[in-house]
Amino acid sequence: MSKMVEVKYRCMHPSCVVNCREGIIGIEEGLLNELSSNGKEEGLFRSPHGICRLGFSQTFKILSKAEIDEEASGEVEILPENNPIAVLVAEHKLILKKLALIEEQLAKRDIDALWISTVDLENELNLHSGKKEEEVVMPALCSLMPLAETLVAIIKEDHREILSILHAFRDALIEGSIIDGLIKSTIVSLKSHIRKEDNEFFELVDKHLHEDICASLIEGMKKIEAEFVPALPGDRLRLTAERRASKANREHIDEAFKALRETQLDSCNCH
Repeated sequence: MSKMVEVKYRCMHPSCVVNCREGIIGIEEGLLNELSSNGKEEGLFRSPHGICRLGFSQTFKILSKAEIDEEASGEVEILPENNPIAVLVAEHKLILKKLALIEEQLAKRDIDALWISTVDLENELNLHSGKKEEEVVMPALCSLMPLAETLVAIIKEDHREILSILHAFRDALIEGSIIDGLIKSTIVSLKSHIRKEDNEFFELVDKHLHEDICASLIEGMKKIEAEFVPALPGDRLRLTAERRASKANREHIDEAFKALRETQLDSCNCH
């Protein structure tokens, strides 16, 4: 059996935008030799099965120690508070805490507490996802990363779906109903979305950021936060009364219209 070796590699595909762009793999020395380019170009090999997340065998380059050291020496450490990705990840943790609170309130069937906590969550998502991510970070990425538009479209679709389900749940609260399926769907979808962003999207984005871009994005995010006006929950019982009154008024109008039509039909039949 061939001995195992660790290889630091870089994908040579010009449009590679997935997590396998660079990394370290453990591979049998014999297999590495089989996947190599037969001496035509030293240091290149075909990626093993299952490595490329796009599902294709790509050309990988083995990075030498000198190349690794050179790249490391040129890197500038960006402090967490100056890194927009670190800020967004920290906000994800805050959102997860809000979800935990909502789950506690759901178990207690506390409709008034859910009314407050869900508008708080909606505000957080509008600021974090709709404003900071979509209006500040994502437009910058589209100019930095190949195929970024496709990834951004997927993330935005997630945002729309989650907010739509949350809005439907809050709408039901006005009627005095706690629809478990809606809020549980919101929680599951949001947790899955956060994992997707933290473990895949943000890791990819972080590789394309440098100090100047980070400073610009942080400034834009701070400006958005300063200008953001959160929605107030409003008086749920007053909204319930207004909705019921509006419904009763519509029913009254419908009955009057129905009676008028019946009168007109009777009149026509007389002739």
